[in-house]
This record gives sequence, C-alpha cells and structure tokens, in this order.
Amino acid sequence: MAILRDTYDSVHRDYEAAIHWMRSLGVSIAQSGRIGHYEKVLRHWKDAYRTASDEEGREVFPDFVSSMFEIFDFVAVHRAFGSLPQEQLTAIVKKLEKAVNGPKNAADEAGNSAAARNFLFEACVAARVHQPANGVEAILTADSDTGIRMDRKKIWVECKRVTSVSKLEANVRDACNQLGKRLEAEVGSGHRGILAIDVTKIFNRGDKLYVSKGDDELVASAERMLDEFIVQHAMLWQRIYAAKHRKIIGTIFRLTFMAKSEASNLLVHNAHWGLTPRADASAADLQLLKQLVASMRAAK
Repeated sequence: MAILRDTYDSVHRDYEAAIHWMRSLGVSIAQSGRIGHYEKVLRHWKDAYRTASDEEGREVFPDFVSSMFEIFDFVAVHRAFGSLPQEQLTAIVKKLEKAVNGPKNAADEAGNSAAARNFLFEACVAARVHQPANGVEAILTADSDTGIRMDRKKIWVECKRVTSVSKLEANVRDACNQLGKRLEAEVGSGHRGILAIDVTKIFNRGDKLYVSKGDDELVASAERMLDEFIVQHAMLWQRIYAAKHRKIIGTIFRLTFMAKSEASNLLVHNAHWGLTPRADASAADLQLLKQLVASMRAAK
C-alpha cells in the first residue's frame, strides 16, 4: 500500500472525530452502512498494509481507494463546522442525515441512489467557502443549496454533480432557473447567484487511481484537467447565462480524485476547485469573485 503509517493514522483519527461529531448532532450512522464500512476498512488497513501480500493488496486496493476517496468530504465538513453550536447547524445536519446513506462505492451510484452524495457535495461547498477569518461565511440557513455572506453581499448557491458531458447543459439550465427564482424573491441590490458544479464523475467513476511522479506534477495535472474542461465547454454555460438572471455571476467547479505520488510514495486526496465568471459580469462582481477565489484557496 502506497501511504505512510502516520498518514493512515492521522486520516483515521480525523475520520473518527468526524463520525463522533455527526453522532453528537443526532445523525444516525449504521455500522453496516457506508460510513461504518469506510472506518472499518481504514482501521484495518492502517496497520495490515505493512504485512499484506501482493495478492491481498491487489484484492483490497480498489475498495481501499474508494473508502479513502469518500472519507475526506466528511472530514472537511467537520473541520469547517465542528466548533459551531448545534443550534446553528440545523441545515448541515439535514444534509448529513441524507449524506451518510447511498452505495458504499461511488461507482455503484444509479438513479435515486446518487442523492446521498449530492447532499454531501452541498455540505462540502458550504465547508469550502466558510472562511470567517477572511470575511467569508457560509449562510447555513439559505433556502438555496447553500449561501455565502461576504462584502455586504449575499451569494446564493445551487449545487449540481454532473456525471457526463451530455448532462452538463441540462444541469446548468436547471441551476440557473433555481437561482433565478431565488433572486427574484430577494429584495435589494446585495444579492447574487453562483452555480457550484462537481465534474468528478465526468473524469472518474470513483474507482480510478491517478499516478504522478511528484506532488508538483499532481497539482499541475489537476489544474490542467479542470482548466481544459472549462475552456472546452465555456461557451455552453456562457450562452445559458446570457438568457438568465443578470445577478447570476459565475460558476464554481470541483474535481476530486485519489492519486499516488511516486516521489513521496503516498496515496493522496486531491480536491481542485476553479471558478469561471459570467462573461459580461460587472467590475464589482468580478472583484467579488476574486475575493471568493482567494478565500477558497486559503482553505485547508
């Protein structure tokens, strides 16, 4: 197994803390469900990988990669909101109650079984943007999938996980329509809308492991993959923006995957976030998006 013991132990501790926190909030976590399954896999392999045979490693490795891939989202939500009082977390709890369900492996999602990870993505977007030290906070009571408060503005966010390029246009249109209704219902000039789209499944069903020579190459590769995707399909969502509410100002994209860095011999989780503005966004809105990007990049 291509990961150091300390890394395994650290991830396992963080995940156990996230599980304990969710249970303290009243989230029901079945030991036989996917959350318990991930903990069991990680708890076993954080020690057993040292003495595993090549055959045993090959047999368990796909399940291990899938488990590791899922764990980090729950850890990220806990890190962002774990210190907040429970009475402020009603919306996050509702998302987590649904997020802990679903098939154990993301590659096995189909139809309604995708709902659990959809809700988890909403919670992850809220966690990523929540940077109070940078003047950016998630609006946990948002009527949209989530919201952002910054620079005396409220930005309403609709989240979509897109599983194929053929479904991209329909998802963008649906999110824009939802945002349009939200913005029409708000009074005042301080409201904006953005989309948040996870494109992970377009690149990887959930069981693929990327390999790079080093960490720098891994980061550059992730940036290149997402940047090329945005350039290739930008005209699609820009065309949709042009016909939708003027206060919809851009889209956040996320691409996540598990990878092995040959230089450090580590199995690592890579989450790359990008943001593309509306083509005719005002100078003030572009500055707002730049501030949001800077805050998201500062997130751990």
